[in-house]
Amino acid sequence: MGKIINLDNFEGDPPDVLTGTGPGGLLSAGYLHDGPALGAVDDDETAQFVLTSRKHGIEIGLSESGETVRPGSNYRMIGIVTDKRFLLLVGKDDGDTRFAIPHVDIDQIAGDRSLGHGRITFRRCGDTEWQVHCGKQGLVDLTAYLSHASQAWVRVENILDEVKRILVTATEQRDRGDHEQALESVLEAGDRLDAAGETATEFGPPGDANALERRVATVRERHVATLAEVRRSRARRAVDTGEKHWRGNDFEAAYDAYEAARAEYDEIFSLPTAVVPELADIRAERDRLDTVIEDLEQSPLRTAVAADNEAVAAEDPDVAADHWAEALEAYRDVLELDWGAEERRFAGDPEKVRDRLGTVAENLVAARRTVATDAMEAGDWYADASQPDAALEEYKTARAAFETALADARDCYPDATDHLEAELDAVEQRLSRTEARLDGEPVDVDDRFDETETTPDLDITTADEPSPSPTDTTDLSDIESGIDGTDPKIDPTGHGGS
Repeated sequence: MGKIINLDNFEGDPPDVLTGTGPGGLLSAGYLHDGPALGAVDDDETAQFVLTSRKHGIEIGLSESGETVRPGSNYRMIGIVTDKRFLLLVGKDDGDTRFAIPHVDIDQIAGDRSLGHGRITFRRCGDTEWQVHCGKQGLVDLTAYLSHASQAWVRVENILDEVKRILVTATEQRDRGDHEQALESVLEAGDRLDAAGETATEFGPPGDANALERRVATVRERHVATLAEVRRSRARRAVDTGEKHWRGNDFEAAYDAYEAARAEYDEIFSLPTAVVPELADIRAERDRLDTVIEDLEQSPLRTAVAADNEAVAAEDPDVAADHWAEALEAYRDVLELDWGAEERRFAGDPEKVRDRLGTVAENLVAARRTVATDAMEAGDWYADASQPDAALEEYKTARAAFETALADARDCYPDATDHLEAELDAVEQRLSRTEARLDGEPVDVDDRFDETETTPDLDITTADEPSPSPTDTTDLSDIESGIDGTDPKIDPTGHGGS
């Protein structure tokens, strides 16, 4: 007589049929020959039902080629339905026969009570029919569980197969640089994996992990690893983009790219980190990125300060003027960054930078004027020395320099435009007289040294007396206080600040 035992309803120690071993006697049935049935159950699965048969055992196939596996005279057939598979153990004198059939391979399950005992019928992999003899009582619950388990495992395994295919595709997309599509693919795989997880959770008893959930967990680890790899690749690409923008002095675009990279790293750290590969290396990359962003925040102001210092240090007014021009544009960039934003991302107090910008503009125009007046005075010297050709070249140089100074004044220091226009007119007159002399034409009296002429009071600081620069810590310590440290180097990746 066979039995069916629902282990959910069984309290205390496992039943003897799972723990017993050896043959039976005259009045008792035996168990298995090789060892207790419970030993066939793996650690990652849980027994749900036990069924036994003393005489009939298992029938595999219905034709003459079929096989019948019956227990020995003093042993039993013991079946164990776990949350992972259907174990069939047939005790014999010469050793047990064992079958392990995964639930995913089982379909067309039916129960039959018409034979005086119970019988379960199913097909394995949709092909061979199996008949397992057992008891009657509990047969309905047993077949219902087998049907539910089969459907759940088939559904989950089909999803997992699709997830694994998508993960392979995502890796291929990442390898060929299609980072956006790679992320879409791996996120799609995650959604499908969640659906598999829901099915697995519903399959087992509440609060307890079951074999199907553990099966999903193995693929989820692979998904996490792939997702981390895709996000890391996207972060590295964003860092590369940020560096390109930084080198082009597109600081806001660089910051946005670095922030995108930081977001990708944060997404990685939100994953179950125990299964993220190369986590320590990823943390190191994130730390380096933080350092680079800190340097980027100060880079625009450092660029301006570096040019400012170069201008102050220059002895040649022409060289100084070029550096003042660089400083002017750099300070303007500092003011324009994050325009209108509630919080500034870049170093530099706008009010203090604006004040310095006015001083730099004045120094720029003064340096340009010095270049122009030096050339004009040189022209006067050559004119007085009766060297009109040399005087003409110097006056042309002076005219070009005054035009440049006037253009700069109109751009950034309009108070000087009237004075510079007067000086430009004066050099134009010198040019006309010199050209007339060279052409042998009559020339007006040269009144350059007429004491009655009023020389314009330009009220422009000369290049020999530049206003304090950031190197003067007494007057401009406020502007440098926006920069951490005094090292002019910008960042460890090699970006320059000037």
